[in-house]
Amino acid sequence: MVSRNRLLALLRKFRRKHLLVVGDLMLDRFIWGDVERISPEAPVPVLRVSSESYRLGGAANVIHNIRTLGGRVTACGLIGRDQAGNRLLKGLREIGIPSKGIFSEKHFQTTQKSRVIARPRHQQIVRLDRENHGEVRGQALHKIRQFVEQQAGRCDGIIISDYGKGVVHSELLELLADLAKRKNLLCVADPKDKNFKSYQNSSLVTPNREEASQASGIEINGEASLREAGRRLLQMWQAKAVLITLGPEGMSLFRAGREMRHFPTQPREMFDVTGAGDTVVAACTLALASGSSYEEAAIIANLAAGLVGDEVGTVAVPSTRLRKVILGQK
Repeated sequence: MVSRNRLLALLRKFRRKHLLVVGDLMLDRFIWGDVERISPEAPVPVLRVSSESYRLGGAANVIHNIRTLGGRVTACGLIGRDQAGNRLLKGLREIGIPSKGIFSEKHFQTTQKSRVIARPRHQQIVRLDRENHGEVRGQALHKIRQFVEQQAGRCDGIIISDYGKGVVHSELLELLADLAKRKNLLCVADPKDKNFKSYQNSSLVTPNREEASQASGIEINGEASLREAGRRLLQMWQAKAVLITLGPEGMSLFRAGREMRHFPTQPREMFDVTGAGDTVVAACTLALASGSSYEEAAIIANLAAGLVGDEVGTVAVPSTRLRKVILGQK
């Protein structure tokens, strides 16, 4: 049993930690409105738009969570020379993120997810995605690799935030695996199917249920299949630990030679879990960088992820709210 004082002591150390986040920077756009009728042109709802908002998504949401939890961040990623890229860069600057590792490319389209949401039930009607297709090559790849090599040894840990949009691919993962092994670096990966075979030598990999099923080749439909999937992923990735997130059911931690540890979610009303995986990887890496065990990191991440569902859309969890949850306060 981990004491509250121990968790609070770890939380206080977050502000002294500096992480490098490399991955797919994204912009989340939300279009809010009310549905009062069905269109006479087709059997679809007519949304009367009342407002629009923009939030940091993907790797940018990981960065945002690290900042609100108290840590410092160096960002590495790619944006297009477009309106979404400008908004994304502006949002990162507003939370104190330097742009030196964020490269722009003329022919690269900034990933933007537009969600149309109807009130008062906050029902998502449709999502519109604008994104790059294909891996990042040439000069852009060289810039990213060079920046990662320069910054890796200057940070307390590295997060790979892979959303399959082109920035994270086999060549970059080979570099990160080599750096992690040679320099004994803390390296945590949030994986995607395109690169399932390439997250070698990670300190921790954090797939969700679907990703764990796909990567292991085992359909997770109960405790026995969950255990076997976790065992197989540890072996495949040669990782120190694998943390499978299970949505409302919590998360399960796997380490070689140890029993599976399950961490159930705290009972609470969940509105939305968009971006919960970003919160998990941010909180876990900050905790591990602060000297936590893998079990302590999972507990902190589980509590932080539970706060994401309190609001609709992409959410960055403040350290003050996490502290209250650790103390058992509402």
